[in-house]
Amino acid sequence: MFKLRTPRLPESLPGGSFRIAFLALAGSVALAMISIAASQVLLGIALLAALFTGGSGRLTERIRLPFLMPLLLFFGWTVLAALVSSDPLLGLGIVRKFFLFLILFLVPWIGRGPTRILWAYRLIFAVAAVAGAAGILQYLADPHRNLLHRISGFMSHWMSYSGLLMLVLVALSAYIMCIGFGKAAWSLPLGLMLILSLTLSLTRNAWFGAVVGLVVVLLLTRPQAIWGLSLILVLMLAVSPGKVRDRLRSGLDVSDDNTRNRIELFETSLRLIKDNPWFGVGPKNVNVEALRYRGTQEFPDWMYQHMHNNFLQLAAERGLPGLALWLWLLARMVWDAWCAYRTAARQALSDAARQEPREALFAASASLGCCFALLAAGCFEYNFGDSEVLTLFLFTLAAPYAFLPKAEAPASPAGPCGA
Repeated sequence: MFKLRTPRLPESLPGGSFRIAFLALAGSVALAMISIAASQVLLGIALLAALFTGGSGRLTERIRLPFLMPLLLFFGWTVLAALVSSDPLLGLGIVRKFFLFLILFLVPWIGRGPTRILWAYRLIFAVAAVAGAAGILQYLADPHRNLLHRISGFMSHWMSYSGLLMLVLVALSAYIMCIGFGKAAWSLPLGLMLILSLTLSLTRNAWFGAVVGLVVVLLLTRPQAIWGLSLILVLMLAVSPGKVRDRLRSGLDVSDDNTRNRIELFETSLRLIKDNPWFGVGPKNVNVEALRYRGTQEFPDWMYQHMHNNFLQLAAERGLPGLALWLWLLARMVWDAWCAYRTAARQALSDAARQEPREALFAASASLGCCFALLAAGCFEYNFGDSEVLTLFLFTLAAPYAFLPKAEAPASPAGPCGA
């Protein structure tokens, strides 16, 4: 095995309740790979400790972030869609998930300072090593698992597990490209472990998302390495076990049962959205209403629990305006991450000895890679609705904001990036 060292706390980190807030926040994100209950308890502690610092004015300053408007409109439309649905009480249960979005505000506030984001990511990598090993041990204990009993680490479902591994792998690639192997000898064995556990999960959407995320990271940091990645993928396919190749082939076979049920869900969601274009059928209500729009009785009712697609699921739940607001939110955050990346790249070129530009470069590259990874995987799975995956995803989106200037942020996607 290998030893992944989580270094001492950042020197820039104050003591007292602020330190508690930082540790609780970092622990909350990392422990999403072990226990979502523990993760959310720590997130609550982080919020209370942050407020206890007495910095209410500083918190107000921090929430003036460019994504605030689309986020609030997305929340508001979600509540409205729940209220006009056939089961408002059920739909309003989605409000509990809004709690996770506190990460978007706490990370830029608590994570601002040299090596803080880096430290949090190293903790995430350390916990990911444990989660990855757990999945591999599960496979070794029962290598004859079928598609309904795949490895899941500490998660209750393999989709959650593979989605988390996908995001960590993409973030780790950004770490290697921006921070370098020299300061992270543990990164290569960790990467191999994540690739192995992700492969053994037999989850195609996460494979696809990981490849897309890795390509984005390499395009940002080392475009010439794309050819090396392509060669590695070809070699992996050549030596992969039959189960892996069968999973890839079945995705292109329209007579395969799994492919046919995804086509059925796609067609069902289009019929549902066509009849409910403005507000959808309400959050948490798709599994009930979708049965009215099914095209066949061939598949069991439980298959319609969600549409296995972020875009179709959000449109079905909250209407096309809800989907548009979600896309606006992500586009805003992608733009801001891109601006943070360009600023950090310029600073790194002008002063290569400084650590902070490289840390910002890493955070922005990881954010962009993870965002496109989740969007790509989300074409085949509703991973935005997974609390464990969402916790880690929100952290990756929020991290670049810890490096934006305090008094300004990129003005708009139509304007130039901040200097």
